Amino acid sequence: MFLRVTGYPLGGLLRGTKPCPTEISPRECEQIREAIASGVEWKGECWNRRRNGELFWESAAVTPIRSASGDIANFLWVTVDITEHRLADEALKESQERYQSMVEKIHDWVWEIDENAAFTYVSPKVLDLLGYEPEEVLQKTPFDLMPQLEAKKVTEGIAPVLAGRRSFEHVESTLLHRDGRLVVFTASGVPYYDADGSFRGWRGVSRDISRLKKDEEALRQSEERFRQIFEQNEEPVIIFRAGTAEVLDANPAAISLYGYSLEEMKGGGLSLFVIPGEQFRFEQEIRGIEPTAPLSVEEVRHVRKDGTPIIVSLRGKSIRLKEGQVSYCTFRDITARIRAEEEARARQVQLIHANRMTSLGTMVSGVAHEINNPNNLIMFNAPMIRAAWADAERVLASHFRESGEFSLGGLPYSEMRQVVPKLITGMTESSGRIRAIVEKLKNFARRDKENLDCKIALNEVIRAAVSILNHEIARGCRNFRLDLAENLPMLKGCAQQLEQVMINLLMNSLQALPDRTKGIRVTTSVNEETGMVEVRVIDEGGGISPELMGRLSEPFFSTKLDSGGLGLGLSISSSIVLEHNGSLDFTSEVGKGTTARLAFPPVDSAMESSPDVSIPNYSR
Repeated sequence: MFLRVTGYPLGGLLRGTKPCPTEISPRECEQIREAIASGVEWKGECWNRRRNGELFWESAAVTPIRSASGDIANFLWVTVDITEHRLADEALKESQERYQSMVEKIHDWVWEIDENAAFTYVSPKVLDLLGYEPEEVLQKTPFDLMPQLEAKKVTEGIAPVLAGRRSFEHVESTLLHRDGRLVVFTASGVPYYDADGSFRGWRGVSRDISRLKKDEEALRQSEERFRQIFEQNEEPVIIFRAGTAEVLDANPAAISLYGYSLEEMKGGGLSLFVIPGEQFRFEQEIRGIEPTAPLSVEEVRHVRKDGTPIIVSLRGKSIRLKEGQVSYCTFRDITARIRAEEEARARQVQLIHANRMTSLGTMVSGVAHEINNPNNLIMFNAPMIRAAWADAERVLASHFRESGEFSLGGLPYSEMRQVVPKLITGMTESSGRIRAIVEKLKNFARRDKENLDCKIALNEVIRAAVSILNHEIARGCRNFRLDLAENLPMLKGCAQQLEQVMINLLMNSLQALPDRTKGIRVTTSVNEETGMVEVRVIDEGGGISPELMGRLSEPFFSTKLDSGGLGLGLSISSSIVLEHNGSLDFTSEVGKGTTARLAFPPVDSAMESSPDVSIPNYSR
């Protein structure tokens, strides 16, 4: 055995010397000498070295052996190799020291409780967390450190776990600090057993989450305030998932604006209210919202659930909620403001138009005066020339009978006697037409809004408009028809204004024709169901798409902006019609044409043909 432990043979030992050197300190050597000298047994542990130079731990006992006379004759030296045991003890000690150091330094409270939940160990951290020394907590239960109601609640909740000797995790409880304040902990524990398998209790840790709970409560209150502001905000708000156009939430104002429920908006998204042609661009703008890239859209057209078009402005920014980053977008219905601005612009244009018409009226009056003077001379002299020709024609006829054919003005007399009367008639009629045209221009330029109480013969208004546009009609349409009903009831209003409406509608129809072979028909009638006097302007043009139909009367909307259109003709016409208590609507089919329908209330039972009704003096 000695050889196996030390590597040395027994020979050296039998010769009375200890062959293997020991690593005993001088102090321990002195202790051994003193023990031997006093004749008592010495026991100790020390490093020793094997023959191969390897160190090992040795447990040695030196016992004196006495003779029969009681004197020390020899010594018994017993050596045991305890290297493994000593290293295991040192490892355990080191592990315990590391564990103790860790337990004492971590921010959590480490504890051990027995089968009755009484503390059998608590780490020093309890002093920092609850203000108690560890010794003050031993043999108490966690429930002893809780307020009464809290203890009852936690006991009822964890009783099944304790009864079943099961592990538990993240059990929240509120304990009382020595100074009386409340501290919130979350505890986790596992059961532990002794060497023979007997249940001893639980070991675990408790973490102070008071700051976390305060932060969570502050966050909850903040989100509650946000929710209240969100719900009560009068401006529509829609929340989108960050980087997408997915609707996460919408406040009541947004639901009211668009007419869809929250579930419908979440399911249908932007496609519910964004115009199809604008959807892709609008979705890209929503997706592009980032913390450093807010969104601002001054004007965009949307559609409500009931089909009503609206105009909104949009502001969007990225914010962080409990669920993460989202895009917070506010919408503002600016339809009324835009309409008011457009109407104000339209009225301004109307005022400019009225001013121009006034100037034109002044100019026309001056031109009419300049034209009427020579024209009156023609009209005055033409009858005299006719009478003179009649007198001269008798003399010339006698000369012809006596002398035969002769030349007159470069033509044979026999031909001239037929031509001259026609020339004189043509002069007279042309002079009359010049006067009628000048009068029509003066009447059209004179917008007498104060004459809205005049009785109007609608058919005559239409004929006057057609007469003014005679050149444009002849140039643009070969198939133009007037189907005007007889004996129409009279209207109340301003003939010049309604004439402008008819000119606008006729010009639109003429411009809509793809070529001269297509036709335009104007009809008047009395609606038997409503009693309203109606005018229809029916053209065979290209028609109007459904998405544009609702915008025809909007100020400054025109399909002819590129060719100089201002988009005010139908807007002004609609305003005039409304001033006359009438209505203007359109029906259209793409590729087949458009019908404009005007409807006015009759003034009374008077008809256009009644003798007591004053009919405006329009030439046909």
